[in-house]
Amino acid sequence: MKRVAFPWGPLAQLRAAAQTLAVETCAVGFVHAASGPADRPRYTVQNLLLAPENAYHERSAARASLTPEFMLETANRARTMGAGVILLHTHPGERPLEGFSQVDDAGEAALASYFKARIPDREHFAAVVTGTRVHLRELGRDIAVSVLAVGPTVCAYSDVEGFEANNRYDRQIRAFGAEGQAVLSQLTVALIGLGGTGSIVAQQLAHLGVGRFMLVDHDEVDATNLNRLLGATQQDVGLPKVQVAERAIKAINPSIVCETQVGDVTSSALAIRLSEVDFIFGCTDSMASRAVLNQLAYQYLIPMIDMGVAIRVEANQLASVTGRAQMLAPGLGCLVCADGIDGQQVRWEMMSPAQRRADPYFENASVPQPAVMPLNGMVSSAAVAMFLSAVTSYPGEARLLHYDGMHGSVRPQLLSPRPHCIVCSTEGALARGGSWALPVRT
Repeated sequence: MKRVAFPWGPLAQLRAAAQTLAVETCAVGFVHAASGPADRPRYTVQNLLLAPENAYHERSAARASLTPEFMLETANRARTMGAGVILLHTHPGERPLEGFSQVDDAGEAALASYFKARIPDREHFAAVVTGTRVHLRELGRDIAVSVLAVGPTVCAYSDVEGFEANNRYDRQIRAFGAEGQAVLSQLTVALIGLGGTGSIVAQQLAHLGVGRFMLVDHDEVDATNLNRLLGATQQDVGLPKVQVAERAIKAINPSIVCETQVGDVTSSALAIRLSEVDFIFGCTDSMASRAVLNQLAYQYLIPMIDMGVAIRVEANQLASVTGRAQMLAPGLGCLVCADGIDGQQVRWEMMSPAQRRADPYFENASVPQPAVMPLNGMVSSAAVAMFLSAVTSYPGEARLLHYDGMHGSVRPQLLSPRPHCIVCSTEGALARGGSWALPVRT
């Protein structure tokens, strides 16, 4: 089944219109292909806009249509953007028709022919939005498409199938319900970095019942990792970290599906594979990897949590212990907005060995940083709890948390997107899918 991802905010506006307005409301958006496996291609919706009042040819509680001039403008804009079109309208009221009506069927036939003729090489969709549901299909065809709204919360407007609760998850179901547990069972979560924080996140997610993992790390276990790599033993020295993580996950639940990738997300092939997953945890200390993941989260509408722990020692004295867990999704400020991307460091990390040798400003020294498992565990647990509140009914509004290990405090922060941000604004990479390039090695 095809999947279409929307930024949460504009779709929420349309749902609110369905709840509060007595007449139907129309909107248009522009659709980009966003990779995904052949049997589940994924698309993103960019610039979802409510139709202005002067764009309506007819508008009532039972039907709405847009003027030919507005449709021509929409088609021309989509063709310029290299995008398909999605046409949405509401069914208003407390007890609306859930799904498409016969009037919708009749109107779509002509619209499908119109847009297919003007933009023949792109996919087009139609949606009905009510106060509680979104019904999506291919334009002019009775072929259902799954819907995902991505923002501070992540909502899949489709019925979860094939889940049967069992005693393994009884205590969790008591906390966030069988529906939340069903959602976890059908998610594919990518873990980027299986070191101090990533190894902890992997096992917590396995215990929670996440159904599929993509495990990504370029490194092998060495003796200095053993103090903080959860699940690793002396016999694992020399093994890929992803292999150790997979073994730990399978020990918790053998039915979990794991895909391992020994590699770096700054490579174009691996970065594009991440567009196939449902959620990402960034547990890497590479600035270049964080830059790629930051843009991928907004460009492909793949929600992500970036995290890290820093221990600073001065004059042989512990000076500070800080940690951070930050969700990256539409409506939330990105790492660029948080001044968390060092452009010079990204440039150095993206260099080839020959380029580094030729650059007189390249800082070649790499000093091992302090790392302590309980401190990693504090931030990892906060990140997993944030993930739960984003994808299930588990309560929690914070999407950026700062941990102060010296004072034992956790402080939430609200970080709004900066206007005109190159990553997370509508003028930047937001929801552009495959129409923009990622900042990767080619």
